[in-house]
Amino acid sequence: MRRPNLLKIYVYGMFVIVLVPILIVLPVALTTTRYMTFPPVGFTLKWFGECFQDEILFATLVRSLRLGVLCAGPGVIIALFASFVFARKNFRGKNLLESFFMGPRVIPLIILVLGLLIFYHSIGLTERFLGLLLSHLVITIPFAFRTLLPTVSSLDIRLEWAAKILGANWLITFFKVIMPQIKTGIIAAFVFTFIVSFNNVTMALFLSAPGQRTLPVELFTRLQVGGITPKTPAVCFLLALVGVVLLIVLDKTFGIYKYLAGGE
Repeated sequence: MRRPNLLKIYVYGMFVIVLVPILIVLPVALTTTRYMTFPPVGFTLKWFGECFQDEILFATLVRSLRLGVLCAGPGVIIALFASFVFARKNFRGKNLLESFFMGPRVIPLIILVLGLLIFYHSIGLTERFLGLLLSHLVITIPFAFRTLLPTVSSLDIRLEWAAKILGANWLITFFKVIMPQIKTGIIAAFVFTFIVSFNNVTMALFLSAPGQRTLPVELFTRLQVGGITPKTPAVCFLLALVGVVLLIVLDKTFGIYKYLAGGE
């Protein structure tokens, strides 16, 4: 059996493990009662429809999507520049600086949130969208950096030399020579960064302003305060379904398995 086939089996196996909890609670979203019960009573799809009619849920979803995109874009750009620096430059303290760059991945998130909360209070960024965006950048850039660094390190610099010898400037060299080699890594870094930002609860819970909740925080609050209604598992199932569709589309379009297997 070829290596890519083994990778596919592994990825699909992990996806099944992740989706099993969602699939277990799916019947709860089909109950006709206004509260969660298992086994479900009757059968209805109205809770899925009410997810789109809930203005608060829709507003939090838009806010989460906006935050994820605004975080993933600059995060990937910063991580890309940092990857070129660490991959091609040798300087004193390089390993220490790389460890510092990856620090947010190992520091307990609640401690990081507390430090940011104190810092934001001193500079007037408390409960502002900009502060929340910067906080998400802090925790997502290391994921993008770790994804892009192997990609940048594997570039054949001789192709860039050849392009420059033939008269290409740095801009043409980047978009015509470098970008085709790293585009899959950039897409993967963008997706990972977006997911980390979209799913984050702790930072959004402590740093978002009143009335500016993200979707995960809104769902968490409803679970804690308002109780679990069938609408909650319906939202979770829809999000999981979007994730599966996105994975399939990305694989058919860019070849995620081929990228993970080390192919070109």
